[in-house]
Amino acid sequence: MKVSEAVDPFITHCQAERLVAGSTLAKYQDCFRSWIFPWLGTRDLEAISLLDVLRMRKAMVEKGLSTARQYSIVICLKSFLRFCRQTFGVQCLDPREIKLPKRDSPEVEYLTNEEIQKVLNAINIHTFTGSRLRAMVELLLATGMRISEALALNREPFDVGSVEVQIVGKGKRTRAVFFSPRCQFWVKEYLNRRVDDDPALFVTTGFPVRRLRREDISRFFHNLKEKAKITKKLTPHVLRHTFCTNLLFNGADITHIRDLAGHADIQTTARYYLGKDKAVLQDVVRRCLNYEIEVDGGAPQQTRI
Repeated sequence: MKVSEAVDPFITHCQAERLVAGSTLAKYQDCFRSWIFPWLGTRDLEAISLLDVLRMRKAMVEKGLSTARQYSIVICLKSFLRFCRQTFGVQCLDPREIKLPKRDSPEVEYLTNEEIQKVLNAINIHTFTGSRLRAMVELLLATGMRISEALALNREPFDVGSVEVQIVGKGKRTRAVFFSPRCQFWVKEYLNRRVDDDPALFVTTGFPVRRLRREDISRFFHNLKEKAKITKKLTPHVLRHTFCTNLLFNGADITHIRDLAGHADIQTTARYYLGKDKAVLQDVVRRCLNYEIEVDGGAPQQTRI
C-alpha cells in the first residue's frame, strides 16, 4: 500500500473515531498536501525509512520552517504511521523511532487589567456592531472559551437568565462555562438590540441574518486593537490566555484552570501557564513552602519562607 492510498482512511479515522476538530483535520490535510505527499506520497508504506524522514526534516530546516510548523508535520506523520500499523497491519516505520522537534515553552501573550480597560473603552457601545463586540469580548474574558465555542452558542441561555451552560469543545469534550454578572449584563444589552428571531447568539447585520463565522472575526479585533492603541496582539485567543493567566495570578489551582479551559491534558495547561511570572512563583514559595523544621542556633528560620 502506498502512502497516498492510506491518507483518506486516516482522515476518516480521525474524524469518526478520534473526533478530531475540523480545524485540526484541515491542518492534517495541509501537512499531507504541502510536505508528506511531495516527499513520501508515491512510496510504499513499508519502504519509508527513518532516513527519508530525516531528509524531509532537513528540507524543512533549509526552507526556514518554524519549529512549531515542523512539529505539526512530524506529529501528523507519526499519527499516520501509527494508524497504518494498527489498522492495516503494515510493517512500516515505527513512529516511536521518529523524534519530534524540540519546542520552546510557548510565549503566552495576555492582557493586563489596564490593557483590558483600554480595549473596552475603545468599543462604541452605542451601535449594534459595537454592542455585539462588547458582548463578545466580555463573554470571552468571563469564560475563556475558544472563539469557535463562543460562536456556536445560542441565545437561549441568556434569554432565560442561565448563569452557566454545557458546551462541546475541542475533541468533542463537554465542559461547563460560567457567565459572570458583568458578562450577562453586556450580552443582554446586545440582545436587546436584536430584532430577529435567529437562535444564534452572535449574528451578522442586515437581513436575513446568519450566525457569525470564525472568518468574520479577525477584522473586528484588528480594528479594535488599533482603536485601543495597544501594542500586543489582540485576538479571541489572547482573551482566552488572559482568562487563564488572570485565574492563575489570583491563586486558582492549575487543575481547575485545566477544567475551565477545556484542556484534555494538564500538561498542556502547565506548559502554557506555569512559570510565566516570577512574582507569582515567588509568592507560591512564600505562601506554600513549609518544612516545619526547628530553628538551629543563629541560622535563619526556614519554617515559612
